[in-house]
Amino acid sequence: MAETVHSTDTTPDTRVGAQLAAQRRRRWRDRAIGFGAVMLLIAVWEVAGHMTPDIFLSPFHRTLIALYSLTVDGTLIRATQNSLIVLFAGLAASVVVGVVIGLLMGRYERAAWVLEPYVNGLYAAPTIAFLPLVTLWLGLYTAPKIAIVVLIAVFPILKNTYAGVATVDQDYLEPAASMRASEFQIFTKVILPAILPFVMAGLRLSVGRAVVGVVVGEFFTRQSGLGGLIVQYAGSFRTAEMFVPILVLVVIGAVLTSLVGYMQRRLAPWKESERDPGI
Repeated sequence: MAETVHSTDTTPDTRVGAQLAAQRRRRWRDRAIGFGAVMLLIAVWEVAGHMTPDIFLSPFHRTLIALYSLTVDGTLIRATQNSLIVLFAGLAASVVVGVVIGLLMGRYERAAWVLEPYVNGLYAAPTIAFLPLVTLWLGLYTAPKIAIVVLIAVFPILKNTYAGVATVDQDYLEPAASMRASEFQIFTKVILPAILPFVMAGLRLSVGRAVVGVVVGEFFTRQSGLGGLIVQYAGSFRTAEMFVPILVLVVIGAVLTSLVGYMQRRLAPWKESERDPGI
C-alpha cells in the first residue's frame, strides 16, 4: 500500500508571511469597526436631531452645511490656525520641559527629592485655578493660552520620562561609565534612546490634554480660535455652527494622536514587536 505523505511548508519565510498577512487582516478589521462606529454615531445624530428642537441639537447635515459656510468665508480657517499655533507651541514647550525635568529627576536622586513635591503638587492641583494668575502675569492673548497648555500637557511626558530613566538597565550605563563617557554622552547615547518609547507614550497622552488646554485657554482669556467660536455660537444658540469647531477639535486630536502613534512605531519598532498581536 502506497503511503501518502503530507508535506507542510513551515519555513521561516512562510511563517513570517502568514504573520504579516494576519496583521494586515487585523488592521483592516479594526479600521472597518472604527468606520462603522463613526457611521453609527452620525446616523444616531441625524435621527436625534430631527426629533429634538434645534436649540438643543441640530441634525448632522445642518452641521455639514455650517462647516461649508464657515470654511468658505474664512472664519473656521482663521480660528483653526490660531488654535493650532497655541497647540503646537504648547506641545513643543511641554516636550522640552517634561523631558528635561524627567531626565534630571530620573538620573539624579537629589534632583528628584527637590522637584518631586512640586511636580506632584502641580499635577494634583486643578489647572483652572491658575488661570487668574496666568492672565495677570501674561495678559489675555497668546502667551497665557500656551502657558495653560503647558500646565495641562507637560505632566504625562514628565512622569513617563522619569519612569523611563528609572528602568534603564545598569548593563547599559556601567559600560559607558567605564569608557569614561561624559554625562552628556550618557544622556544622548544611552538614556535617551532607551526612554524614547516612554517619551512617545507620554506625548500620546499629552496630545489630548493639550487640546483641552487650548479650549480652556480660549474660553477664559481672549476668546479667539476654535474655543472662541464655541462660546460665540453657544451664546447665540446657533447649535449647528457650534458643533463645527467641536468636530474640528475632535479631528485634530484624533489625527495628532495617530501621528504620534505612527512616529512611535517608526522610532521604536522594537517596542511594538514586544506587544501581543492579539486575536
